[in-house]
Amino acid sequence: MSHHNTNTAADDNSFHPLGQLGWNSRVEAAFETVAPGSEHALYPARVTEARRGSVGLRMPQHETAKLSPRVRKAAEADHSTAPTSGDWVAVRRSGDAWLVEAVLDRAGTLVRQGVAKDSHDQVLAANIDAVLICEAADQGPNVGRLERFLSLAWASGATPVVAVTKAELAGDRLPEVVELVETVTTGADVHTVSAHTGLGLAELAARLRPGSTWVLLGTSGAGKSSLLNALAGDTVMDTGEIRDDRRGRHTTTHRQLIPMPGGALFLDIPGVRRIDVPGDGSGVDRTFADIGELAERCRFRDCSHGAEPGCAVNAAVDEGELDTRRLERWYRLRREAEWNRSRGDARLRAERRKEWKRNDRVGREAARLKRGF
Repeated sequence: MSHHNTNTAADDNSFHPLGQLGWNSRVEAAFETVAPGSEHALYPARVTEARRGSVGLRMPQHETAKLSPRVRKAAEADHSTAPTSGDWVAVRRSGDAWLVEAVLDRAGTLVRQGVAKDSHDQVLAANIDAVLICEAADQGPNVGRLERFLSLAWASGATPVVAVTKAELAGDRLPEVVELVETVTTGADVHTVSAHTGLGLAELAARLRPGSTWVLLGTSGAGKSSLLNALAGDTVMDTGEIRDDRRGRHTTTHRQLIPMPGGALFLDIPGVRRIDVPGDGSGVDRTFADIGELAERCRFRDCSHGAEPGCAVNAAVDEGELDTRRLERWYRLRREAEWNRSRGDARLRAERRKEWKRNDRVGREAARLKRGF
């Protein structure tokens, strides 16, 4: 099986004080755009976990920092700008405390579409190189959910990798489960693993290159904690009990950054219950690249894949090359992405209107004061 390179940060920073945290030339350049213009002495640090009004840091020692008023105000206006696990930040000393003065430019950002009334997006993890999606062999697989996770991962700019976990519990169904997973993972590698027996762990561990940052993604009960402990060769995460309905209990309630023995880093986030695909549509396009390639062969460029003659998509369905259910899921996620994009645009328009009104009030007040009444 061919593998994609999941170590996008190829710099040799093993001797840098922050090298063990993923420091590279891109991060250094981002820091240098912020530090020289500050009136305070700034230091780079990486966020290990996000808390309400503060963050946990490594620099490389463990620290806690509060958000500066400017960073806090920006986060209140747009939640997606708040420091999150994996972020690189510039901090300064303020008395006995550290303050986050700036969040450095991000790369490889896992963003979940906003679901609240304000439609603000939620940044789940930042500065990631790869996304390890866990799908339990004994629970499905749920291909619709897997396609949503893949859409989320592809849109992040990181490389998705799928782990079919708990292989020992699938019994004779394992080949069928893996084959079904592979039918919906266009462009992403699939590893069959078992934290209990050790199956597939060495091959997966070989991909965890020093300096690379991975994020674990999957529902509760998918075996994320057990897999990470097995890869680490130690207990780095608590594992939860399995309920009577075979779903796991949530063992992760906050985001955290976990260093691995070989030098890779893992970001673990709470089990994601609701997966709304990003509005830009790029993740959906990558996830369903097979259908996109078929659509390119349609006779008409604006083919809607309905009753038009020469539709390559419908021909593939008729010939049994494309599952009708996968085509239906493609339609559904494309519509969802378009809807989410429109919601985001509406929020931006509303925020601009508020800003214009605020500026107009300020302008009128300034003119009144100038006139002296």
